[in-house]
Amino acid sequence: MLWPKAKEGPCLRVLPPAEMAKMVKAIDAMSNGDPNKVVLKRFIGSESVQVSVDKAGRICLPEGMARAAGIKDEAMLVGLLDRFEIWNPQSYEKSRLPTPCWRTKPSN
Repeated sequence: MLWPKAKEGPCLRVLPPAEMAKMVKAIDAMSNGDPNKVVLKRFIGSESVQVSVDKAGRICLPEGMARAAGIKDEAMLVGLLDRFEIWNPQSYEKSRLPTPCWRTKPSN
């Protein structure tokens, strides 16, 4: 799915079928009165595409999604333990700048 990423730009987030099924199940379990349920269903429904893996283990990126993520001649694959992201290499480098969660606490 096309995953928005604030100022660094979007990337493509790839989930294995089992993880996608878990996410859909969790959204379906939300109350029908929860406005986030519709927003999430729309986002996932409109920004997701199922792709196949060829015999060599490759996937073909849908052209429109690759373009929206700024991916042209090169791509950077980034593992996230249970899924991975596909980035424009320059955008990924910008996203790697130090963030507050990586800073250490000052010692007392």
